[in-house]
Amino acid sequence: MPDDTVAESGPDLQGTGDPPRQRATWAELFVDLVWVFAVTEIAGTLAASHGLGQVARTLLLFVPLWWGWVGVTLLGNASGAALDTARGRLTLFLLAGCALGMTVAIPAAYQGQGLLFAGCYLALRCILWAEMHRHPVLRGRWVEPFFVSMTLSAPLFVVGGLLHGPWRLGLWAVAALIGVFNPTLLGRRFRGFRVQTEHLPERFGLFLIIALGETVVAVGGQAAGSSLDAVTLVTLVLGFFLIVSLWWSYFHYGAPAAQHSLETDAAQARIVRDVFSYLHFLLIVGIICVAVGLKKLLAHPLDEPHTVAELLLAPGAAVYLLGFCFARWRMFGAVGLPRFVGMLACVALAALATLMPALAVAALVTAVVVGVNVTEAWLINTGRHLLLLHLPHRRARQAASAGER
Repeated sequence: MPDDTVAESGPDLQGTGDPPRQRATWAELFVDLVWVFAVTEIAGTLAASHGLGQVARTLLLFVPLWWGWVGVTLLGNASGAALDTARGRLTLFLLAGCALGMTVAIPAAYQGQGLLFAGCYLALRCILWAEMHRHPVLRGRWVEPFFVSMTLSAPLFVVGGLLHGPWRLGLWAVAALIGVFNPTLLGRRFRGFRVQTEHLPERFGLFLIIALGETVVAVGGQAAGSSLDAVTLVTLVLGFFLIVSLWWSYFHYGAPAAQHSLETDAAQARIVRDVFSYLHFLLIVGIICVAVGLKKLLAHPLDEPHTVAELLLAPGAAVYLLGFCFARWRMFGAVGLPRFVGMLACVALAALATLMPALAVAALVTAVVVGVNVTEAWLINTGRHLLLLHLPHRRARQAASAGER
């Protein structure tokens, strides 16, 4: 929930102490409504897809929208009490207006609205860069992620918007890749970056709720428009159990672990990048795919899925669990075995989905996610060690070597 009493100053971007307490503001929650619309448009466009190429093109459009939202969230975190002033609110509303322009262009972004989509993204990036450079952590630094996004990634989207066909797709793909890997390649520019450790997890958790809400709307709306016979009701119950299980996977264990890592890791910028920005991108994409798959499933629960949209349920769950595996690996140098096995099971179900009724696919995917949650709860509640697959990355190995010395 938002808090009208925010910090009297922004977070300690100099790294000289603990940031003051800060919570999400009403203005931030209002601005999130634009991204609710964006998630709905992405899901609707995915539902109309007829091939893997269309799915990839649609998800590519979500990349700049996601990184735009991440930038808005980091700006809010860095601004502290200044965010809840008239100037701060107007800045948020300008950014939301840019995102709204991008969102209304989504259905025809590869036809006549490509320039609108790209131009609004460039405007969003310019505002973010100007506002972020008012804060000490970036003041005087030119080659950093916000600058590169404004001067390289966003202009490539604009140039692509002026072109057509494969040229537009190719340039937008390059621009999206720059946006994704830009924080990794220039991560050292954020050394000493300190964030408010209550505000950031809250904001990302709220976005996850937005995506889960889209799933509820998709499933409930499809069911409400059907005959509500026994098969439909069973499918609806299965879908709701799956949504609850996705919520449980994140908010019962995943979110507390991410917040703990943010509070205790000396390299906060790395946690913000890997555990919040990258992890939640995978989680949101997975949930959107699950929403589309469940909606299509409810329309024909006893038929074998054959269109790409109908086949998105199991891959969506796999991407969702993959996100947790990636985050735990980046935090601790190990992957939780229950979620890793669950991810592999969902991948297998995705490969076999065309051989069974859609209702059976939904039942099996739900059983996998519920099984992951039950296994983890049993291991933790009985005092057993959580089963891990150790895949230490370079930073984890360095930490282990330092501990041995």
